[in-house]
Amino acid sequence: MNKKIIFYLLTALVVLIFKTDSSYSLPTIPKYDENYWTSEKMKKAKPLTTKNIGFRTRSGVEPIKNTTDSSKDAKSMQPFERKYDTKTGVANVDQPKNFPVGMLFMSLNGEDFTCTASVINTDDGNIGATAAHCLYNHTAQAYFQNVMFSPGYDNGQPGPLGKVPIAKMAITPEFLNNDDNEFDWGMVLFNFNMENLPLKYYTGALGWAFQLGTNVPTTIQGYPNGGNLPNCPNNGQTLCMWQGQTILSNDYYTVRDLNLGEGASGGPLITQYDPNLNLGLLYSNYASFDELNDQLLGPIYDAIEFHALIGELTL
Repeated sequence: MNKKIIFYLLTALVVLIFKTDSSYSLPTIPKYDENYWTSEKMKKAKPLTTKNIGFRTRSGVEPIKNTTDSSKDAKSMQPFERKYDTKTGVANVDQPKNFPVGMLFMSLNGEDFTCTASVINTDDGNIGATAAHCLYNHTAQAYFQNVMFSPGYDNGQPGPLGKVPIAKMAITPEFLNNDDNEFDWGMVLFNFNMENLPLKYYTGALGWAFQLGTNVPTTIQGYPNGGNLPNCPNNGQTLCMWQGQTILSNDYYTVRDLNLGEGASGGPLITQYDPNLNLGLLYSNYASFDELNDQLLGPIYDAIEFHALIGELTL
């Protein structure tokens, strides 16, 4: 009898150790109702409130344990130009501009919200990036549901591809477990297939890069509601753009005196932006606003975690 008890205790201990030593959270498959997003619901969805924080650094926050061999991981990826027409699904030699950025729709507890997301260039071709707080709500301790992406959404109208459901979501464990704003980023897997090709062939996709330092020439795109972005109606329905430089300061990329209001959360911070292609390299996203110092904050992507999230979504 005593031997059985000892055996059960040891088994429970092994399970506990295994669970607490997990470096990455498993991807979440959100509940999705294909009939949920009517035109009326999309128009009435509220821009998600941006996280407003007092400036803080990573003191006291333990980084995740690196259990991944990153020697073969790419340090950067070039953008991908769209190859096919969105309506006919056939090659088109006279391609219009790429449209990798779009509006992200989600629901929780009877309310509908919007953020910004972008298609990024991966081998899978169906991966997008956004802010973690656009995927997981810490107040409710729950992932958002009915998450849907409309690439090229503008002026209150869905993009050429309409509504693209999200099949899986993954966020950094630091944000999930500690609500750490410096890791406020995540990824989504699009449920998209047209002529056996993934989304990036029809929208184009942003490339990506890591650890770019300070004074980075940057283009930010998103759907701000409120805030102070010049030359933008700031109505939460219009895709707007800011261009300038970001400063690396206390573990964030920052832009002084720029408040993008609500709805632009998850909007890509892009360097090497080509206006003729509407493409460039993603290196961060709009995550939060530092009220104390009146500045926009974007997280610094960790290359290992970046590749790990892609791997989780494509397993």
